[in-house]
Amino acid sequence: MASKTDFLRVSSPSRSFLQALSGSSSSNGFPKLKVSSFRGMPSLWISDEEILDLAVPFQFALVGFFPSKLPSLDSIRNFFFNLKLNGDVSISLLDSSHILIKLENDLDYCHIFCHRSYLVFN
Repeated sequence: MASKTDFLRVSSPSRSFLQALSGSSSSNGFPKLKVSSFRGMPSLWISDEEILDLAVPFQFALVGFFPSKLPSLDSIRNFFFNLKLNGDVSISLLDSSHILIKLENDLDYCHIFCHRSYLVFN
């Protein structure tokens, strides 16, 4: 089971929004943002390569949906722990009926994805 750290591991101290926009160097891998405007509105320009880099932590991620009541996060984590996956799994709450399931490898991803649905603690 994954450690109880945030699913987006940030190794440097947090920065303000202004610092992020200023393009100051960052050790956490977040790209320098190019500030511009589009149709008179402030905008950020991010290249296709930067978007792909930002997507890397989610390459083996799935979104789980609970049509009725969402079980506790601990219950969901225990359920995935009991599946005896090869790598770590990280479970995060997205909203009242969706969870983010971040897996570590493609074998676990295929195992979960191909099963399509699970019954988690009734």
